[in-house]
Amino acid sequence: MNELTQAYRQWILAQQIEGCTLTETDKGNIVLEHDLVKGWVNFYDIDGTTIVELRLERVLDGEPAFFLHFELEDLVRAQNLFNEMAEVVNETTHREVRHVLLCCTCGVTTTFFSNKLNELAQSFSIDYDFTAQPIESAKKNGAQYAAVLLAPQVGHQRKEVVEALPNVPVIELPGKIFGAYDAAAALRLVVDALSGARTASSESTLSLARDYDKTKRVLALSYIHREDEPTLSYRVLDQGEIVLSGMLVRRGLTVDTLKDLAATLRVEGWKTSEFDAIGIAVPGVVDNGVIINNREGEEIRYDLAGKLSEIWKTQVYVDYNACAAAVGCYVTQDEYDDVVFHAQAIGVADGEQGYVVAGEPLVGRGGRSGHVGPLAQGYALGMGLDDAAWRVNGMRELVGRYLSNVICTLAPQAIFVWCDLLPDMDELREELLKTLPSASIPELVGVADYDGCVLTGELALCLRRLAQQG
Repeated sequence: MNELTQAYRQWILAQQIEGCTLTETDKGNIVLEHDLVKGWVNFYDIDGTTIVELRLERVLDGEPAFFLHFELEDLVRAQNLFNEMAEVVNETTHREVRHVLLCCTCGVTTTFFSNKLNELAQSFSIDYDFTAQPIESAKKNGAQYAAVLLAPQVGHQRKEVVEALPNVPVIELPGKIFGAYDAAAALRLVVDALSGARTASSESTLSLARDYDKTKRVLALSYIHREDEPTLSYRVLDQGEIVLSGMLVRRGLTVDTLKDLAATLRVEGWKTSEFDAIGIAVPGVVDNGVIINNREGEEIRYDLAGKLSEIWKTQVYVDYNACAAAVGCYVTQDEYDDVVFHAQAIGVADGEQGYVVAGEPLVGRGGRSGHVGPLAQGYALGMGLDDAAWRVNGMRELVGRYLSNVICTLAPQAIFVWCDLLPDMDELREELLKTLPSASIPELVGVADYDGCVLTGELALCLRRLAQQG
């Protein structure tokens, strides 16, 4: 054990985190314990380099709350990373009580179930409170609740409740859960809905409908900035098989964050130099691997692809995430050669689009193709943009305007749409029919897994580029 490792270990053990105990194992690792979370600080010696693993899980469901690896090179940086994990511990253990409304026709049949949910939540020290009321109460008073659960007998009214409560998750309980009074399964649905929980793909094979050479070894990364939990997802493709996938929860996309991911891969037995190519999908403008940001009117360019190619000793590509998603939608089917991908997050008026025309990704001058947000400022909607981004009818009108523009411009064969507020593509088609003739409206396909589309598309982009290089 070197002096730096020992100093870091002793520093961690001296930290005071409210409600937590820190203990050292006989192998020199550290365990953090709390009623709501459990964490680990593990040390690995790989080729003479100390790699530290910081891992935090929720006790209720075992889902990760914080996870990263990094090379122990600088004590101050290592301390800062532990403090980030400690912040997550404090955020997780000091949450306010979240009130959840459970509804049926009159509230009688759900009272027993809500009592079981409260008992289970209390046994796990989870700060949820469940109340049973008639369905009409949800429409009138549901805005004060963190989530609304609908019993199967009122599930047909979900659409009305969603429109009445655009800012509240509305969850329809499956009959097999409600009928069996499976409180654990119902509580898991609520936890997932309120935490925005997402899991990495469990697929073992990259299924492509297009003719791509899948014999290469490729790493694909997707960074999505969620307000509550920015994530960096990854997949490793080796000889056509997805042999590793996962997610790193971090607060920003920096070179240090990506170095931490490389450390995670090393623990799993992978070196970045062993990949034929690495592709990274990010938000914002990307021009040939260079990320372009505007700060106070000044254009700032950062050659992320070039920088990482030097560090990782292999070819690195950086792409706009909506473009990667469009490629993902293109390569997983063989019916359409001209496709558009449209992404619209809840509460965000700016839309993002990606295009594949005649099988070729369209990035435009300076990588600016698909950044359609400024168009919304000129739309005449029935309500303000800020309100429209939160309401089902407003979002439908907003997305309809975006899609009308691209239909008239590119006339694609199919448009793939990711928007949690608009799961019904038939309703979106009805919106388009207000301004466009039926014959001009292409196939509309709803997308549930944005991250999956991006990762699949980024893998395909890497394979395509490697083939072009010969």
